[in-house]
Amino acid sequence: MRVRDFLDIIESLAPMGLALDWDNSGLQVGDPMAPVKRLGLALDPTSETILQAANAKLDLLITHHPLIFKPTKRLLSSDPVNRPAFLAAANGLAVISAHTNWDAAEVAKCLAEVLDLTDCRPLSPVGREFLKLVVFVPESHEEAIRRAAFTAGAGRIGKYENCFFKGRGQGGFKVPLDSSPYLGTPGAEETVDEARLEIILPPENRDSVAQAVKAAHPYEEPAFEFYGLTSVGAFGFGAIGRWERPLAGRELAKFLEDRLKTPGLWGGQERFGEVAKVATLPGSGGDFIMEAKRAGADLYVTGEINHHQSLLAREVGLPVFIAGHFETEYPSVWRLAKRVIDAIDNPGEVEVKFLNERTSIRHNL
Repeated sequence: MRVRDFLDIIESLAPMGLALDWDNSGLQVGDPMAPVKRLGLALDPTSETILQAANAKLDLLITHHPLIFKPTKRLLSSDPVNRPAFLAAANGLAVISAHTNWDAAEVAKCLAEVLDLTDCRPLSPVGREFLKLVVFVPESHEEAIRRAAFTAGAGRIGKYENCFFKGRGQGGFKVPLDSSPYLGTPGAEETVDEARLEIILPPENRDSVAQAVKAAHPYEEPAFEFYGLTSVGAFGFGAIGRWERPLAGRELAKFLEDRLKTPGLWGGQERFGEVAKVATLPGSGGDFIMEAKRAGADLYVTGEINHHQSLLAREVGLPVFIAGHFETEYPSVWRLAKRVIDAIDNPGEVEVKFLNERTSIRHNL
């Protein structure tokens, strides 16, 4: 397998279109065509994890947090901000980061499962932008057009590939006198049995799909167009769910500490009773306090909030359990590893290694 194959796997699990505008997900360092026989996973691409990967002779490291977060003008080994990227490049290590796209796809679901929440839905759903290709083609070439579009990056809906809709009808046109048509006689009007194909694609694949359709279409002037679509489904930031049996007091505190492997901190509302409905957002969750409140949460579990966000939570009467950025996001690394391994056609050809990070947290996800 090659680095680009793992980029395709990440795209199928957590499409890059889900990433927020300020984010930097995707290939951070390396050659997309480089072979991968040894793969590592980590939450953070620190100098320590990069050196571990280099010493273990890994070809590729997949992390949650980006290796390069902000634009940089130079890579210097003396610069603590860019040192990890310098080390990765110097050691020939490719790095792929799946950040806010993975947040929107799976991170909160993992934390919700750790907390035994049921009836979960996204706390803040996100819409994903799509295009729909509509193309008219003689029925004799319908399969060729489909295959060309699929190869160029169209036809994927979730985990399903090569998706399409087909209708039948008749197309009519007058053939120009100075043309050499695939069908029809110059100067005459023609009617042809045609198929109408509709195929979904991500916006970034528009040009490649258009070129592929033109190349495979038998007409001199093929008729096709793209429509914009927005889909809101299971993707979103955070999660809201419930416990079948409400928890309170010391039992609640012990449950959270045991499940999250940390005593944590409490913020927001200081006194509260039984908790049944719980909102979660791994990592930095201060910006979603009002979403949690509006969703009717009795408790909000997140990684970190600042002082003013804690005051806001207190103002609206929402207790917050602050478990740590690392502790709330790390379970999703195991989920990502499992999803990637399951997507490898021949798992035996790639050795997978978890890098030693600053925790003993292990979850069977």
